[in-house]
Amino acid sequence: MKLGDILFKKGSIGVPIFFVISGFIMVFTTEKLNFNKNNLKQIILFYKKRIIRIVPLYYILTLLWMIIGGNFFLYFTDKELYTRFIHSILFLPQKDIFPILYLGWSLNYEIFFYLIFGISLLFKKNRYFFIIIFFIITSILGLIFTFNNGYSNMVTSHLNLYFIIGILFALLLEKFSVPKKWAIPISIIGIASFILFLLDLISIDNELLVIPIISLFVFSFLLFDYSFHFKGKKSLVFLGDISYSLYLSHPFVDIFFRKFKVDGYLNLPYFIFKIIIVIIVAAFLYHFVEKKITEYLKLKLKI
Repeated sequence: MKLGDILFKKGSIGVPIFFVISGFIMVFTTEKLNFNKNNLKQIILFYKKRIIRIVPLYYILTLLWMIIGGNFFLYFTDKELYTRFIHSILFLPQKDIFPILYLGWSLNYEIFFYLIFGISLLFKKNRYFFIIIFFIITSILGLIFTFNNGYSNMVTSHLNLYFIIGILFALLLEKFSVPKKWAIPISIIGIASFILFLLDLISIDNELLVIPIISLFVFSFLLFDYSFHFKGKKSLVFLGDISYSLYLSHPFVDIFFRKFKVDGYLNLPYFIFKIIIVIIVAAFLYHFVEKKITEYLKLKLKI
């Protein structure tokens, strides 16, 4: 089996990991909100920050994907393609149809989570209770009913549970400390079980049963950080900074390799070479596009 097949045959598993981390981060990015001020302004500010973070780079790379695909003008003349274009830029899922830049399907969930999180700020100190109850109820509805609408399927998807798991982790680690003697075995179990699942040594068909494995895996790293105050090396911070650019741009690198018929994942040197190229492209995109646009918009919008 090819190295890439072994490591990335469950590539979409990175999405729920990202969702858990998103839920976790949202707790800390909003913990200092002053609810004594105009609450509506706080909510608008929250939405502005999230939009600036997600939308510009996604739009740019979506347009680039349209151009590379050679169908750019068809998206404005063909009814079905135009509908797909509108749904893509508005983060509205379609049933059985991916966004133009296919990775955008996960951003649909992310934007929806931000929408609900912003609404939850109306409940001030009870905001987490609102979010948790909301996503539990919608997930239960998704188990009971079958919907033929892409947006309804997203709203009632079990994937939204990963966001509230991230929130719960943040609240848990904020209030309780886990002794180091427990942190190490918990982290080992979490990481080991995830690796076994990734390599198909643990077979789980039910997606709901996968939730504990992915959640414990993320919690393992969070717990290790909190227990041992591991701040991370500069290289890890760097990868964290470019992660969004890396996520959106890596399909373009893949297309380049396919275009020139560079057969992939056959050996370790090739695999390492491709990873290096992906990181270089992402770093360039982050420093010269994503970061520049974000700084410009923050200045213009006075955020």
